[in-house]
Amino acid sequence: MKLKELKLLNFRNYKEQYLEFNPGVNIFIGDNGSGKTNILEAIYILSLTKSSRYGTDLDLIRYDEASLSIDCLVNYDDYEKKYKITIDKFTKRVFINGNPVKKISDYVGKFSVTSFLPNDIEIIKGSPSIRRNLLNIQIGVLYNNYLNYVNEYNKILHIRNEYLKRLNINGLSDTKYLDVINDKMIDISVKIYYYRFFYIKEINQILPSIYKKLSGISDIKIEYQNNLGITDYDENTIREILHKKYKKNLYKEMMQGMTLFGLHRDDLVFLANKMDAKIYSSQGQQRLIVIAYKIAELLVFKKIKKEYPVLILDDVFSEIDIKRRNNIVKFFKDDIQVVITTTDLEEIQPDLVKNAKVFKIKNGEIKIKGGAKWKKKK
Repeated sequence: MKLKELKLLNFRNYKEQYLEFNPGVNIFIGDNGSGKTNILEAIYILSLTKSSRYGTDLDLIRYDEASLSIDCLVNYDDYEKKYKITIDKFTKRVFINGNPVKKISDYVGKFSVTSFLPNDIEIIKGSPSIRRNLLNIQIGVLYNNYLNYVNEYNKILHIRNEYLKRLNINGLSDTKYLDVINDKMIDISVKIYYYRFFYIKEINQILPSIYKKLSGISDIKIEYQNNLGITDYDENTIREILHKKYKKNLYKEMMQGMTLFGLHRDDLVFLANKMDAKIYSSQGQQRLIVIAYKIAELLVFKKIKKEYPVLILDDVFSEIDIKRRNNIVKFFKDDIQVVITTTDLEEIQPDLVKNAKVFKIKNGEIKIKGGAKWKKKK
């Protein structure tokens, strides 16, 4: 899977931009605020249909314009596909080979990326909802039906919460409908738990060896913390525990008007040397843990999908010493396409720069390095 072409229209600071990519390494160099991160953001949006940055879809549209479009051409082993997203103040639409895709969940993951972005440190430092969302995105990219399960769960969760509020007002005169809702919640929960436990197990199998190559330390793992008290997947156990939780805590949930138990309240904990990295690891260590996790994500994708996603790295080397930069670069195989941003080429390892396609951005204008000269890219 290689990104071949990218076209932007009224996206962020770009009025109109067309880019052709190297199947290997692509480097965008420019000052902060020049627009280099916007290129990575566009690639990310083409994969997941939404930005990794804060704000709304309308914030993506260039100032004083009514709509935007982002489209790309992706090369697979024996065929090519076109992906496109359009956004205006009323709608967001997605297309594959010019054909509209009705459900966003049916589009996500067709063109896949793995990213390391500045705010990814929040994977460790941030709230549980950030980690749950990350987990849903990563599994959803691998298995399209997983996102359908998550969407269905969220709908049932909303219905259950609303019904609990009604019971609080009207009393426990009829809980038969709640029993039906509970059964549906449990049915969809066991499916989602299966994917989550499987994915985390796959990550934990390779994460220690990756982190050891980066830091010299191998004692690292992800612990899936759930409020069911289970440590491994077992469908019958999950069903039994959820039934008991819902029955035992009915009055408490009814009074609060919300579902207090289930996968919507679970969390991931990164354990380094058996201690919570959120509390006991420095910011530099946390950053390295996240990079190791992202590399593990890349390799799990390869194992399951038999190909690599496009790897996008936003200023990943700026706060890492030369030794660890070299260790990171060793994971970039020849068949991985990498798109990197930097403010200084000297931060990028010479082996990467040597065979890379280098784009220089200044005030939204992009030039390509050709020989000793920079040529403007239209």
